[in-house]
Amino acid sequence: MHKIHKRKHYLNNMKKREKTRHEIIETAQKLFSERGRNNVTMGDIAKACNKSRRTIYNYFINTDFLYFAIIEDELEHMLSELTSIANSVLPADKKLENFILMHFRCIRKATERNVSVRTSFYKNYEEIERARRPIDFKEIRIIKQILTEGSMNGIFDIHDTQWFAMLILYAIKGIELPYLNHNIGTHLSENFSSIMLRIFNGILRRRI
Repeated sequence: MHKIHKRKHYLNNMKKREKTRHEIIETAQKLFSERGRNNVTMGDIAKACNKSRRTIYNYFINTDFLYFAIIEDELEHMLSELTSIANSVLPADKKLENFILMHFRCIRKATERNVSVRTSFYKNYEEIERARRPIDFKEIRIIKQILTEGSMNGIFDIHDTQWFAMLILYAIKGIELPYLNHNIGTHLSENFSSIMLRIFNGILRRRI
């Protein structure tokens, strides 16, 4: 009985910590967007979410770590959406098309919600890259899953799915900045299926 009580207490504490962490991140996100990241202190964040500075420092060392947490939260949301696509019942070529489109849409939403993140995309992309490196590996695994499935089902003509998955992700990332441009992004969105068809012609298995 004592062990059950301790476990319940532990789980309650974990939920409370996660709730507090999320509240701090949301507050920082709002302040960064309103004032600019460099004009917000840990004290400002503590005051805005009605918590002590000590509480804030228990979760984050400084505003840089908080900023990275904001980026990571956005990327984890994107990863959840992409995983759902990979695990759907669609054929592999359609999964890959939806995967790429969802990636772009999530990046755009993240930059629209967070002015500071959008600024980093244009002025300090290295920060974005540092924060998203662990997510990149996960994205590559998801793409590889789709490619392997497509190869096994005779949809794709690919032998080394690991390398192809890496190349696809890096190609997608190379188009992110142009996609954030309104004119280019609109063109890509409106003509996405035809663009993907031309790209896929290189990896789709030829029907005899």
